Amino acid sequence: MTGPDRPDDLVAALEADLVALAAAEADLERDAEVAERTRIERTSIALVDRLRGARGPVEVSTLGGGRHAGRVVDAGDGWLLLGHVPVGGRTTTAEHLVVLASVVAVRGLGRAVAPVGRLRPRTLTSVLRDWCRDRSEVSVLTTDGGLVPGLASAAFADHLELSTGGGGTVAVPLRAVAVVSR
Repeated sequence: MTGPDRPDDLVAALEADLVALAAAEADLERDAEVAERTRIERTSIALVDRLRGARGPVEVSTLGGGRHAGRVVDAGDGWLLLGHVPVGGRTTTAEHLVVLASVVAVRGLGRAVAPVGRLRPRTLTSVLRDWCRDRSEVSVLTTDGGLVPGLASAAFADHLELSTGGGGTVAVPLRAVAVVSR
């Protein structure tokens, strides 16, 4: 017997096919494992980690109907600070301290992620204390859509106090704050 129908050639061809099939199956298993590991890894990534990794401007929508855009300046456990730079501008004209629990959508996030679990130890109230020390003019967007303007005067454990002029003050519970802008 000669030609391609020789038994040795058929066996060799079948062996080559089996080796190729085994290699293809191994590739599929490896791809499936990589995909599963990626899915598992993603479950450990919090929104704040993606926000901290953002390279360009983002737009954040919050409870109360707020929409605030800017570059991520800082982020901590439960909060995000956006610096707003107008189109064509070079300097920050406003800052928006966003309570992450009030965020309903974020546009403009890229794929970059900051190292997981390396948040600054600052709290929302520590940032607000800085703004109170500076006596910053602020407006507070509440989760129900209200807007409370005033001078940041004191940050307490669970509320922010604003001076409203003429000696008046208003206390806004932190659980009702969506965004504080200055």
